[in-house]
Amino acid sequence: MQDNLSTSGKTAILGAGSWGATLTWLLGSHGRNVSLWTQDSEKLIRLRETRRLGKPLPVTIPENVGVCDDIADCVNDADVIVFCCTAQSMRSVAQRVAGALNERALARKPALVSAAKGIELHTFSRMTEVLADVLPLLPVCALSGPNLAVEVLNGLPCASVIACNDSAVAKAVQEQLSVPTFRLYSNKDVVGVELGGALKNVIAIAAGVVDGFDLGTNAKAGLMTRGLAEMTRVAVAMGAQPTTLSGLAGMGDLVATCYSSLSRNYRMGYRMARGDSAGAAEKELGATAEGITTAEAVCELSKKLGIELPIAQQVDSTLKGLTTPRQAIMTLMTRPLASE
Repeated sequence: MQDNLSTSGKTAILGAGSWGATLTWLLGSHGRNVSLWTQDSEKLIRLRETRRLGKPLPVTIPENVGVCDDIADCVNDADVIVFCCTAQSMRSVAQRVAGALNERALARKPALVSAAKGIELHTFSRMTEVLADVLPLLPVCALSGPNLAVEVLNGLPCASVIACNDSAVAKAVQEQLSVPTFRLYSNKDVVGVELGGALKNVIAIAAGVVDGFDLGTNAKAGLMTRGLAEMTRVAVAMGAQPTTLSGLAGMGDLVATCYSSLSRNYRMGYRMARGDSAGAAEKELGATAEGITTAEAVCELSKKLGIELPIAQQVDSTLKGLTTPRQAIMTLMTRPLASE
C-alpha cells in the first residue's frame, strides 16, 4: 500500500448492508474517493437511480460515490478494500476479489480490511485469517470497536480501532478511513481486536435476555463483567494481549452492544426473553446477528482450547432450543461457587 495516498486514495467497500452503506456514506460525505459494490440487483438500481439509502436510516449517498455490481471495477484501482460482508460469506467474497484483481492491482498491494465481527464456522478462523488464506500476498487489517451504524449516520462521534501486524499499513489505513466524526486508533494486536469484536456479540445476546426479563442493573453488570472475563480467556488462549480486551475493541464494543437497542445481537436476546423463538427473533431482525454463529463456533473452539465459557455455552444452548432463556440464567446462577 502506498502511504502517500492515505487521504486521497480510493476505498472500495464490498457489501451494501448496514455497515457497508454507512461507511460508504461517511467517507463519501467527506469527499473521499469511494466505490461501493453490491450483488443485490434491486439495491443497485435504487442506489443508482435515487442515491437513497433506506436502512438503517434514510440518507442520500453522495454523487461522488461510485456504485457497481462488477467487483473488478470496484477493487482494481483501490488502495484499501473493506469487506463489509457477513463472517460466513467472507471467504466467498475474498475468492471473488482474488479472481478479479489484475496484476497491476496486485502490484499496488491494496490493504484488505475486515469489517466483519465473527468467526468462521468449522475452521474457527478469524476474518483476517480467512483473507490471508485467500489473498496471501496482500496486507490484512481488522476494523472493530463500538461503531453502531445508526449513530454514525446521525453524525455522532465514534472511535474505533484498525489493527494490523504492519504498523505502516495500519497508519495508512487509519488516515484513509478517519474523518472528523470517526476517529480510528491503530493497534498491532490483530487477534485481540478481532476476537473482542466477535465475542462481545455473544454476551450482547445474553444482555438482551437480562433486560428482556427486567433483571436489573446488578445482574447486567455481573453478566458483562463475567462476559468480559470469558472474552479475555479465549483471546489470550489464542495469542492476544489481555490489555486489548479492556480497550475499544473489547470493553468499548461490549458496553455499546450490551446497552443499546440498536444492536442486533442485543435485540435478538431481548425478543427471546419476551417469548420469541430464536428463529422468530432472527426473522424479525431482518438482518444477520453475528452472535448466533459466533456462539456455536466459540463453544466448539473452547473444547479444543480446554477452557470454560459458561455464558457462551448457555447462549448457544438457548439459541439451539436446548434450554430456555430463564433456565439458562438459573444454570449460570447455580454453578459451583468460585473465586473471581
